[in-house]
Amino acid sequence: MEKIFIVPEPKRLEFMGKWLEFKGFENFPEFLSQEFHIPKGSLRIRKIEKKGNGIEIKEDEVIIWGDENIAYATILQLLMQNPNKLPKVIIEEEFSFKFRGYHLDIARGGVPHLREFKRILKWLFILKYNYFAIYFEDLFPWKKYPEIGALRGRLTEEEIREIINYGRRLNIEVFPSLELCGHMENILVLPNFMKFSEWHRPDEGCIDVSNDEARKFTYELLEEVINFFPSKYVHIGGDETWALGRGRSLDKEGIFKGPELFEMYHRNLIYKVKESGKIPMVWGDMLTGMYLREEEKERWRIVLESNIWDETVIANWDYTHLPQDHFQNKINMFGKRKEKELACPGLSNWNRFYPNFDIALTNITNFLIPARKEKLLGFLLTSWGDDGAECLYSFLDPLILATMEIAEGNGNWEEKWLALKREDKEVLEVRKTLGQNDIAETIKHVFLGDQIYRYATEILKDKERKSTGDFWADYYLGITSLLSNKEKLKDKYEEVLNAVSHVNLPEDLSLIRDMLKISLNRVKGRLKFSDFISFGNKYAELWLSERKKENLEKVINKIYGAGGRADLEIY
Repeated sequence: MEKIFIVPEPKRLEFMGKWLEFKGFENFPEFLSQEFHIPKGSLRIRKIEKKGNGIEIKEDEVIIWGDENIAYATILQLLMQNPNKLPKVIIEEEFSFKFRGYHLDIARGGVPHLREFKRILKWLFILKYNYFAIYFEDLFPWKKYPEIGALRGRLTEEEIREIINYGRRLNIEVFPSLELCGHMENILVLPNFMKFSEWHRPDEGCIDVSNDEARKFTYELLEEVINFFPSKYVHIGGDETWALGRGRSLDKEGIFKGPELFEMYHRNLIYKVKESGKIPMVWGDMLTGMYLREEEKERWRIVLESNIWDETVIANWDYTHLPQDHFQNKINMFGKRKEKELACPGLSNWNRFYPNFDIALTNITNFLIPARKEKLLGFLLTSWGDDGAECLYSFLDPLILATMEIAEGNGNWEEKWLALKREDKEVLEVRKTLGQNDIAETIKHVFLGDQIYRYATEILKDKERKSTGDFWADYYLGITSLLSNKEKLKDKYEEVLNAVSHVNLPEDLSLIRDMLKISLNRVKGRLKFSDFISFGNKYAELWLSERKKENLEKVINKIYGAGGRADLEIY
């Protein structure tokens, strides 16, 4: 080994050109030694008082200063690259962001096993994240309402306590991310709570905050979580509440008061969090009128102008792959509040079996570079599970590493992934190839033969598609354009399969390669029922290695349904 790789890129790395035999530490922290399998030995770690964070590895000792956990993570990274030797080196580290977080949605798909939570937390520790948010929706074990989440694999109190304690021992604060206004569909569809729905369809997920009883109900949900979690942060949600003010609350007076209701209700939630001595956090989209028509944005301006947001951390999310100046403007929409603002890019893993690396890396880069320039409090990387969380957690690890390197380093994440995981470069190239836009955005639709695929190939195939000027509308038009030309799609799939067919892949990546083969067979008109059954069995095995069995049916029904249609030659 001639090079040393540290995530994120240190402020200073001075390698003396000498490798020292490593036989174990005398005083490496016991918990970390156990969890990361660090041997006992004679090499001693000594902490000194010195400005900043860093380590110096000498023949007879390792000197550390600053944040001990940063130093231990750096040492672990060195041992991941070579478990038998340590470099004689001086490493100095500094961070632009105080808050370096990861936000995991467990509500839309499978709930991770305890061991999977711990695996994720260990990876976050190694990469120097210091916050981990669990997105619950209905999957917190509320004592007062035990029917909530009962059939969906919700976490137990004992599991959550163990996750919190495990994170604490890794210097990672585990905090709750709730939904108390929108995205409450899994609660509101239950018979006892339908009466609290704003809309006539409870699966719209928005609560009627004009209803005193409904508000009292959500305050009880919040208070129980506040009392349970020792974390200083509590995320109260507040995103995508477009139905607010348009249903039962509108019926009462015949006047649309969505913005006023939103501000009043979240003011109360924020006060309740602050009264407990904790720091509230809220999503920023409704504050800025994101995805609203221009005339509606003007109506919502009163929300952004409210002084209540001075009392909270604003989680500013945006998952587009637009240029940096777009994100620069987005960040500055909150004015002075950016001192307590988090930039929230996304992993583009939702509605996909495999993450779109092209979009995710562009989004992360173009959001976090301006965030660093604007000196935001930090970032909260988001992983969502829309459409059943089809994407396995294992696929996200490279992007979690890349995010930290982009946020705090020089962006050179690929070599560092290879060094830390000791993975063949060929395998990483497959990861990136399967994550390119043409594959990641089409493979699910072709594999399942879903309505989007059929619409593109049967209805739109000969029709010209013009830009609408709307970002997301044009984005989805782009997907249908990719899907509509079967011959071009066939050529692309064959090209990629030829490139990845000879590579010895881990089991999860091999599954996506199989998915590509089946998709190619659909394009060629050669589908076999047995291919879907084999794929479904492999997928279920990998899912169950990460997650509880509940909610697996959301995905497996789609897979076996596609197989059944293939067997019947329906489409």
